[in-house]
Amino acid sequence: MNIFRFTIGAALTLATIGAAPAQTGDYASFLSDVASRSPQLAAAQKGHEAIVRGLRTGLAPDDPEVGLEYYFAGETQYEISVEQAFDFPTVYHQRNKISKLGVSKAEQEYLAARRGVMAAVSDAYLTLNYASERITILTRRRDDIRQVVALYRQGVEAGRNTVMEMRNAQMLLTEIENSLTLAETEREEAAAALAQLNGGRKVSPQGYPRFDFTGTQDEFVRAALAADYELQAAAIDTLIAQRELKLSRNEWLPKLKVGYKAEIEGTKGTNALLAGISLPLWQNSGRTRHARSLGEAAKAQHAAVEASARTRLGSLYARYRSLSAALEVRLDDDSAQDYPDLLQSAAEAGNITSIDALMGLGEWYAMKDSQMALEYEVAAAGAAMALCLM
Repeated sequence: MNIFRFTIGAALTLATIGAAPAQTGDYASFLSDVASRSPQLAAAQKGHEAIVRGLRTGLAPDDPEVGLEYYFAGETQYEISVEQAFDFPTVYHQRNKISKLGVSKAEQEYLAARRGVMAAVSDAYLTLNYASERITILTRRRDDIRQVVALYRQGVEAGRNTVMEMRNAQMLLTEIENSLTLAETEREEAAAALAQLNGGRKVSPQGYPRFDFTGTQDEFVRAALAADYELQAAAIDTLIAQRELKLSRNEWLPKLKVGYKAEIEGTKGTNALLAGISLPLWQNSGRTRHARSLGEAAKAQHAAVEASARTRLGSLYARYRSLSAALEVRLDDDSAQDYPDLLQSAAEAGNITSIDALMGLGEWYAMKDSQMALEYEVAAAGAAMALCLM
């Protein structure tokens, strides 16, 4: 059941990537597309391949031993021997099972790393979009306050205003300019991070993705847990520990050794076949207890990861719902939408001064700034939920 939908409308088509615009209405595809060009994912892929190769190495029997003994005495005398040692067949079976489980765990770890890169892409894009929108509002507010400072300066020269009024406006202008500088810095840092993740190519912000989750909290948590790669890796660890315990018990079985010997003395030769066993009296001492301890540790780790994930996912769902509800109320509130027009009308009618109108407009900008912060938090929470299901 598809209980989580995340799309971008036509007006918010997401990305302009590279020299030619490449647009997508699917946020998951956008994140995957950018992540596929990142050096971080390429490194994770190489690491995954190396781990898998390592897990598939060393499963064969011991190397055969070939020896030649030559004796310097009287007649020519030498001995040739070929020997091969084997573990009990069940040992190889358990080792192969452990190897396959290790490969499965490595695949889950790679998918978790890939999701981590996609999360970094999402964070950088959302931050870039938020900073860009703030810069637009802060620039307008700075320009308005500059007009206020200029009008106060004229008022001081004409004796209509005090120097203190002008200084207050100048301090407000400094505060806004500082906020604008911080927002510009944040935008440049996010743009650089996103370009780096996109293989060196810039991505243009074109609005937030829209998310629509239609399930309950329990449905989301269950779906996210089923797609939690770290939790799956922890579950595989418990299976590996069970196999390790079986392997430790099988390794108490004797090793088998077979071989052939030929002893030549002058013109006479003797052939012999070798068969024997190797008794594991000391080498495996304590290994079974160690395997049991690993199993208990794996189970405890799996339980801890699952408990942490349930709490995190439940909190994320509640955060998204709460913030989305608050944003919906803000967007439905039309009382402040025409406030700039009311200020202009009041100033033109002489009911308030131009300075009062511009200062009042500053409050409207501050309200819009807080609304943009809420929109960003909703998008960030929605993106985090979407990533949990990707």
